[in-house]
Amino acid sequence: MTTSLLWFSVALMAAAILLRKDNKIAEIISGAGWLIFGFYWVTLIPHYYAKADYVNIALAVSLFLFCLVLANFTARAFKNETRRKYPKHADSVLLDNRIDVFFSLTKMIAVVCIVYMPFYLFPPLNHLIIETVAAQTVDLLNFFGYGAVSADFDTIAYKGIYVSVVLACTAIESIAFFTGVILAIPGSSKSKGTAFLLTVPVIYLLNLARNAFIVAAYGGMWFGADSFEIAHHYIGKAGSGFALIIFSYATMKLLPDLIDVVLRLWELVVDEIRFILKMKPKSKDM
Repeated sequence: MTTSLLWFSVALMAAAILLRKDNKIAEIISGAGWLIFGFYWVTLIPHYYAKADYVNIALAVSLFLFCLVLANFTARAFKNETRRKYPKHADSVLLDNRIDVFFSLTKMIAVVCIVYMPFYLFPPLNHLIIETVAAQTVDLLNFFGYGAVSADFDTIAYKGIYVSVVLACTAIESIAFFTGVILAIPGSSKSKGTAFLLTVPVIYLLNLARNAFIVAAYGGMWFGADSFEIAHHYIGKAGSGFALIIFSYATMKLLPDLIDVVLRLWELVVDEIRFILKMKPKSKDM
């Protein structure tokens, strides 16, 4: 049921993108997609509660509310009479601009899910990407003389320790995210191609280096008894965070419209929340 909700919401978003041109029905379809996408996160709350994972519960609730805000925005935009009768009116133009930003976000989420979810949901693809990353991590370790071996398709052995490679160790989340951003944000084909080559392949290679570092540090006990925790939870995550900032900066330099989209999306969400709370919006659009 949970998976079905996710795929149905993504299918609606993708359909809305394909129907977008001169078809305002696409706004209702995408709004429905965002509403269902929000309920998908709600279905995960019992799972997080069972694990006492209150951080993810808060995140799921926040995402649900965010999806409700966007769904409400599309419903109001679709019903807006001024926009239909006076398309060149300043308020209509502003609303159309916000719809463009909304569809950029919708396209990004749809692409991210389409790239990521097959590896998460389908065992053959899940097995393939984990096996590939684990084998290449072993090759990288051996290239530098560490003598690691593959103990199983997802397990690396080094100096008597065993490290399991899971989907999160493949960097597929980051790859899917940057792919979605690059495809969704306006820009020339050359800029998009450059942004893709400077992010996705580099992210994959840096992730292999990160995996190799963690295995080498753990097997060699570089940081004592807590070597895995220090290498994985602190150094590895800090390095990933730093790399994410660098890649985001590079993407914004190559696709400057990304900054504009983020700022306009922020204005859209803030004004919609103010409307829902019956507060005067900062920017009048409806």
